[in-house]
Amino acid sequence: MACEEKCFTFIWKLENVSYCVEGKDEAIYSPEFVVDSINETKWFLGLYPRGEEDGNYIGFFLFRGPDSKGAVPKKMKFEFAFINNNGSVLTSRKAAINDFLESEGHGFPDLAEREEVFNTKRSAFLPQDILTARCRIWKSDGEMAEDVRCFARTRIGVQRISFFWNVKNFSTLESGEKYTYQMKSVAHDKQSISANLSLTEGLGSEKSIRFELIHQDQAIKFSTLQLSLVDASRNRVNCNRDEFWFQDPSKSKELKFCFTKNKLMEMKNSYLPDDILSLHWEWAFSKGVVSNEIENFQYSYTGSDFNASNAQNMNNQKMMPISYSLNDNLKSLYDENFLCDVKLKTSTSIFPAHKIILSASSSVFKAMFSNDMKENGSNCVDIEDLSDDTINRMLLFMYTTRVEDLTWERASHLYAASDKYAILSLKDICSSYLKDNLSPSKACEVLLLSDSHADSDLKCAVQDYILKHGKQINSDEWKLLMETNAKLAAETVCLQFK
Repeated sequence: MACEEKCFTFIWKLENVSYCVEGKDEAIYSPEFVVDSINETKWFLGLYPRGEEDGNYIGFFLFRGPDSKGAVPKKMKFEFAFINNNGSVLTSRKAAINDFLESEGHGFPDLAEREEVFNTKRSAFLPQDILTARCRIWKSDGEMAEDVRCFARTRIGVQRISFFWNVKNFSTLESGEKYTYQMKSVAHDKQSISANLSLTEGLGSEKSIRFELIHQDQAIKFSTLQLSLVDASRNRVNCNRDEFWFQDPSKSKELKFCFTKNKLMEMKNSYLPDDILSLHWEWAFSKGVVSNEIENFQYSYTGSDFNASNAQNMNNQKMMPISYSLNDNLKSLYDENFLCDVKLKTSTSIFPAHKIILSASSSVFKAMFSNDMKENGSNCVDIEDLSDDTINRMLLFMYTTRVEDLTWERASHLYAASDKYAILSLKDICSSYLKDNLSPSKACEVLLLSDSHADSDLKCAVQDYILKHGKQINSDEWKLLMETNAKLAAETVCLQFK
């Protein structure tokens, strides 16, 4: 819906917003912009991702630049909003300000609840971890000469590192002993974080597994961690997910593993093959703002408020895909088995491939071929839990970035495969397909899938769908869900009372 009066609209995309290093009462700022219709005054936006006053809310403010040329009208009208990919307003507030002074800011410290934006409604607010904020400005003493739209983008840099840590002779580890893993920074070839594994006595004979995380790179301020156990079938079992602030380099952080030593020993055939505890670590380190710029101005704008075409154009900027000619050349190497140096082996077939291509697409394959693992020595990866069709389509994507003839069943299988091997872009494509093709007969199936893969974004989308279409959900599927995962079913039902 277009503005009733001509206005200036500033649309600001914040990429990787989950990795903002700003704490409470700290703002991340947009590029400055000039509003010609208001005496060429200069402005910028400020977003408080962890609250300006209350850490439970996200604050959004408009600031007048310190070196604005002209005077500001006595009264101005504003609207602050968060919008989704197609321009629909998710939350908005309006304000009228008198005497907007230089370097002064006005807005709302509680524009949206942080829990909603980053968790319960993440799929709506943060598709691909991008928050889209909008500010509209009107003159109160006469209409603006034309509608103007300004598009800006701020990108927070994220460095992701994953590796396997194999703790040998785990059963012999006793309280007081420890194993240490040193993680180096790829950029500086220096130690960045050390992880010390040790046991502590718990209740009864239980022995808790703890990790002491020692921060050695002062450039790191904020990071997230996904820690998984790799079982005997090479499947990852998601264990711990946490975030850490390293504001004081002299202080270490502690992480308690979700399994005790006793529990692992009870399931040693599955979790401790050859008495080895295999852990997969996925770290993401925030580098702060790495780019902050105006991308586009549109003058005398007419038409819809923010249509899907504009959204797609914004999303496509600076994310150009590899050319099809290069992709086709890579695929020809695969089709011809030219210089292949690894084989993916299922129960019925063998798929020759290239380690460098697999490593470029998957952090799991990269870690597998970079560490002292049997796959690196034998040049063969056993994958008996995936079908030939799924392996073939996964490889097609890794060589060409294309997904062909996607169906519900194929998307479900590819989703599980891409999560297992951390092929994030393929996982996003499959997740989007599942969201777009939800139906009453499939909702429970996808809910179980999202929960088993700890995918909060997909899980929230499915739970929203189930709450909206409760009477249409297949009763047999829902009964099966209650029998197999009563906790998940109860969690979903309880959401309607929030």
